[in-house]
Amino acid sequence: MRTVIFLDLDGTLMRNPFHSAVFPVVGAQLSAKTGLPAGDIVLRLRDENLARRADPTVSAALVWDWDDIVQTVAGRLGTVFEGNLAEIVAAHAAPPDTAVLDDAPDVLRSLAAPHRSLVAATLGLSKYQLPVLDALGLRPWLAAVLAPDLTGASKQDRSFYRDWPAAADLCVMTGDLYEDDIVPAQGFGFRTVWKAPAVAGLDALDPFERPAAYPFAADQSVRPDAIIRSLAELPAVVDRLEGAVHER
Repeated sequence: MRTVIFLDLDGTLMRNPFHSAVFPVVGAQLSAKTGLPAGDIVLRLRDENLARRADPTVSAALVWDWDDIVQTVAGRLGTVFEGNLAEIVAAHAAPPDTAVLDDAPDVLRSLAAPHRSLVAATLGLSKYQLPVLDALGLRPWLAAVLAPDLTGASKQDRSFYRDWPAAADLCVMTGDLYEDDIVPAQGFGFRTVWKAPAVAGLDALDPFERPAAYPFAADQSVRPDAIIRSLAELPAVVDRLEGAVHER
């Protein structure tokens, strides 16, 4: 059989440097130029990103182009940001400004097999993600990296995943964000594994039993196939999903 495992990056495999290094640099410079608090500047950046996400006329790549977002916000404030965010990311791509999560290299090593392809599926643009993947030593385990600027789509669009599902007997999407990683993937027929926020009493349950016990919000009607608390649980979950395919 052929299995494709799509893996979210930020919050799932790794921590990026935006909060620790990028936003502080942008906030400090624009604060000095405008007199506004740096925290207010960062909130304006996030609001611009949210506005773009809600506007279907904005391309997926532009939604997540933080260089463009920063210059747009700076322009509204009557100034410009002197710098390049991709260069800032590259300069801070290694720890301590970034980190692997849950022993991600060991998990990827455990998942690796001739019949499996491990594919990064991220909303972050490649110019921000690739330097971090390289610095953290994660890229050698990945068969491909899917990002809005490379696919021309977001995770909410089936075309984001390109031709990977067509050649697979089993597609598994793993991520930490319910709306971005679980809901659309489930709609595309993928099996989904949610790295969910901690809930008291859930750890004692089997990953496949946790969805029935998880306190989903009233508007969260989609249920993942399994909930993991750590990436360390993922290899066993994938083994079981593959076993279910064999039993059909």
